[in-house]
Amino acid sequence: MGRTTLQLVKQNHVTIEKTLSAVNDRTVTLLDNYFFSDSKQYGFWTNIETLGQIREADAILERWSSDGTEYTLYMMNTAGKSTPFDLSYKTKGFKYFNKEIAEQPEWAERSLREGGGGTLHLLQAEGGAATVSFMRSILNPEKYDESIGFLVVSKLEVLLNRDIVSVQLPDRAGIYLFNDQDELLMKAGPQNLQLASMPKEAQSQVDGYYFASEGGKKWLYAYSKRSAFNTRLIYKIPFESITGNQTVFQWMIMGISAIYLAFVLVFVLYLLRIIVKPLVRLVSITKIYEPGKKLDMDGKLLRSDEFGILYGAFLKMTTRLDNSIDENYVMKIKQKENELATLHSQITPHLLYNTLDSIYWYALDSGNTGVGDMVKDLSKLLRIGLSKGKSIITIAEEMEHVQAYSRLQMKRYPDTFEVYWDIDDSLKAYMTPKVILQPLVENAIFHSVSSMDGEGEIWIRVHRADNEIRMTVEDNGFLPVDMDRLEQIVNGIATDKGYGIRNVNQRIQLHFGEAYSLRYERREGGGIRAIINLPLQEQSV
Repeated sequence: MGRTTLQLVKQNHVTIEKTLSAVNDRTVTLLDNYFFSDSKQYGFWTNIETLGQIREADAILERWSSDGTEYTLYMMNTAGKSTPFDLSYKTKGFKYFNKEIAEQPEWAERSLREGGGGTLHLLQAEGGAATVSFMRSILNPEKYDESIGFLVVSKLEVLLNRDIVSVQLPDRAGIYLFNDQDELLMKAGPQNLQLASMPKEAQSQVDGYYFASEGGKKWLYAYSKRSAFNTRLIYKIPFESITGNQTVFQWMIMGISAIYLAFVLVFVLYLLRIIVKPLVRLVSITKIYEPGKKLDMDGKLLRSDEFGILYGAFLKMTTRLDNSIDENYVMKIKQKENELATLHSQITPHLLYNTLDSIYWYALDSGNTGVGDMVKDLSKLLRIGLSKGKSIITIAEEMEHVQAYSRLQMKRYPDTFEVYWDIDDSLKAYMTPKVILQPLVENAIFHSVSSMDGEGEIWIRVHRADNEIRMTVEDNGFLPVDMDRLEQIVNGIATDKGYGIRNVNQRIQLHFGEAYSLRYERREGGGIRAIINLPLQEQSV
């Protein structure tokens, strides 16, 4: 109950602080409109002297008092303005103020110490009654360390009382709102329930609750402090009003629990009779079942309820299991046939390699070494690309594949570009997905350097970086590249183009996880750089 009441105090205090913040914002808006944003308005408020000017100022402040509060603006009479009548009798509107601190009330001195900030105090209203007031000093727009007056919003209890009484508390409970000077700004509750000053326990902590005995009775105190306006909200609740309702609630819970326990016992007996007994019989049937052996199911078990459905499902399961034995035999026969087909498909690449080898030697015998080299490189491309069905090869094989491809393209586009290699030999035994560099080199040739008339350059590097393998393919192409579009293609966001590089990125992440990928970046001096990072995975024995 203490923690619940504390949460209620905090929520109520937040509501009160929102109301005070709204008043604070209105005063800031008023001062900004009439003193800081408009020099003409500033001149008007600092030179009021005639009856018409006084009435105009009072009318403006009256419009700001439309929510039940009263706005009073005190101006320092530094210029010695003489008004047609004495303004000291006025309780709201525009008034002049003596600049001498010694002749000013205590609240004025507090406002000056805040340096333009707002404070809450109790002021004597008309008729001697106290009213909750929000006040702030008006700073000179031309010299912020000088105060030229005060703006006071009184009768805030009209707004605050609505927030305080909105909380439903037990009878004989009180609510008290204090400011930072320990002034009791407002209270709600019985008139004979007094809290003249703030309890010491509420002064030492930001918020909390405690129990105390006063006048032979026990009380619950819950308190909250908010720093925006330095206010403290305190609830004082008689302990008996809490425990009285709690006792009735406890007896009600005990009665409901007894009824619930009786219902549970009846339900357990129902389960034993309706569910557990048939379930035991079903378990005994599952123990005696053998695949291929027909079950002699008791007709009493095929009921119309859930257990009947369960028994029927069990019979279907045994039938499917019997059928699966026959299907398994057929599948083994098909598996043998597939193995024979696989062996036959492996003969075709072998025949192709032998044919290319024959063409290679025929070209050499004919003296056409260029064609022989191209056939040899094509044979390497096919052999490594197929890799006997393997998806992971060594970096040495990958480099052999991309080098063969580069040589073929350089013969296709003679004197168009050059390819430079920078390979760390110690990394050649590590593993990589096959054919991941060739699509990158292909993009660099066809989209960057193929039209550069001999000035094209491609660099292929494989190095160790931060316990990883880093492969890069760079070009010095001069055509503009949309890097955002390229990143969307790599990550599979854009699927209309770039199947090759998207496939490379997907295969890298499929084998090694999302920590490893393909990415592109701009290269200093023109062109782009494709970067692949791979783990240091050695070849399995």
